[in-house]
Amino acid sequence: MTAKFERIDGHDEIFSSPEYIKDSVVFNAIESARFDDNYVLYSDHKSAVITTSKSSNRVWIWTSEAISDDTSKLVDISRFVRDCRIPKVELYVKQEISDNLSDIYSLASTDINYSVKEELSLAVFMYQGEKQSDSSSADGQIIRIDKGNADHVRMVTDFFRACCDEFRWHDKFDRKVEEYLNAELYALVKDGRMIANSVIGSHTEKYIRIKSIAVLQEERQKGYGTAMCRFAVNRILDDDHIPMLYAHIGNVPAMALWNKAGFRMYDKIYLIKIAN
Repeated sequence: MTAKFERIDGHDEIFSSPEYIKDSVVFNAIESARFDDNYVLYSDHKSAVITTSKSSNRVWIWTSEAISDDTSKLVDISRFVRDCRIPKVELYVKQEISDNLSDIYSLASTDINYSVKEELSLAVFMYQGEKQSDSSSADGQIIRIDKGNADHVRMVTDFFRACCDEFRWHDKFDRKVEEYLNAELYALVKDGRMIANSVIGSHTEKYIRIKSIAVLQEERQKGYGTAMCRFAVNRILDDDHIPMLYAHIGNVPAMALWNKAGFRMYDKIYLIKIAN
């Protein structure tokens, strides 16, 4: 019999379990979504939490270690995600259950009507260090983007249009620009042009996530990425929080940047992209 997943709120007892608390750093996205009205949380009240954004294809799944090899439980989770009818869903799960869960989607696609499109390992990085000096080889001015400022909107639009091919945003360009305009976005501006930026993402009680650092392709290897990383770290430390972030393990330049900036890998999480 399929387990029943019910809608829960951020105060649900599952968030008080020692195992979840241990994993809460890794699942920063669930922590930041717990009391956010833009997200919906579900649980079977025993072993799994699923959080989905109303406007996103991302689903974060937390499970206890006890069900890592429990095929029936993982099938229950998979069926529940299927019934949510989220197109091109992206599942973020513990590294420990990733193999079994992706196998279920690959081998049981007839029943679940989904199959694995792509899989990626994500490193969870935690900053270890003090506030850094603001001195940098990168010139220009760092400003916070205001979506009510027409010049700021122009700079954001021009920046991401220049990166459109690299980011593969052709079919979602307007939506992504709007997403960044609504984010806590800081821009390194030189001669009236944004050449690099950093985005401060989700907040929890102890941690604030650096969502992204981006630099125009022709402006790379000039210290701008380091400058924006340093700015984001200092901004978070000033708020008495610990900086953390996720990075694709296969992205060697990004991994090198985070290590150089004082981050150390804390754990790993797995992204399973589903075709449907």
